[in-house]
Amino acid sequence: MKHTVKISLAIACTAMFGAEALAQAKPEIRIGTGRQEGTYYRMGAIIADALVRDGVVKSATAESSSGAIESSRLVDKGTLQIAGMDRFWVQRASTGAKPYNKVLKLVTVMPMMRSGIFFVVPQDSKIMTLSDLKGQRVSVGARGSGMENHGKLIIDGLGMSFKDITPVYLSFGPGARAVKDGKAATQLQCCIPNGAMTQLSELKKVRIVSMDKEIGAIMKKHNSYALYTLKAGAFKGHTKDATVLGILQGWMGSASMKDETAYVFAKTILKHLPDMAKKMPQFKETIAMLEEAKAQNSKGPIEVGANMHPGSLRALKEAGIVK
Repeated sequence: MKHTVKISLAIACTAMFGAEALAQAKPEIRIGTGRQEGTYYRMGAIIADALVRDGVVKSATAESSSGAIESSRLVDKGTLQIAGMDRFWVQRASTGAKPYNKVLKLVTVMPMMRSGIFFVVPQDSKIMTLSDLKGQRVSVGARGSGMENHGKLIIDGLGMSFKDITPVYLSFGPGARAVKDGKAATQLQCCIPNGAMTQLSELKKVRIVSMDKEIGAIMKKHNSYALYTLKAGAFKGHTKDATVLGILQGWMGSASMKDETAYVFAKTILKHLPDMAKKMPQFKETIAMLEEAKAQNSKGPIEVGANMHPGSLRALKEAGIVK
């Protein structure tokens, strides 16, 4: 009997320590996003929830930040494991260009979406083209955010600087309210549908500022932008397709990230994408990018300014996206 008890105790201890080791082996994933009212944060929260529900992580959270620049720096420090970023900032981080003061070795963990970036104004505004922004109060995003820096690039592409406008430093929600209340003439918007843009278009008649005359000059000076068609019906009052600047966005990580962390993150997204797309239409863009990669048998459409992480590539191969 004593012998049996000892064996049972040994088995129990082995099982306990084995389970503890397994739990410790699961990654902790902190996802850098943006402001809490923004698209990145909501998408990150949905992914974090799926990771936790599947039990494949020790913990997973979506972390609010001022945007891609702060998030990428925190990824480099190891404070965050994943950062939502667009290709322009990935490229600048990877070369150590301003506003970065050193090279950040980033990799693509999963594609996020393609989206349009544009200026929105009240329907009766006298601002018709981007050149009309001169001298106006322009909501350009929070200080230090990716949106603020996109604003600087676009204004620069027009042959102007922030000295030629009055920049209003507000994130998506407050910036949209400023346009509604007449405290800003226009807002730089992106990644729709988002709550701020939807609410603005419901409360006030708005339209986009035409980019047709200036978009070529902006893209010539800043070649990370592409053409993007903002479809009719994208928000209330937007009744016909329009060409705007396009940006490619992804979930980025450090090149030193463990393979298992990238694998779990990518595999979970691939598993739950149809359900995620029901919660947020932006995930439909993720699906479209993956379908394009599969059709071309190429990583090109899903690498956001940096190579795909080997762990993510393993998940993509298992899913039949690439060979």
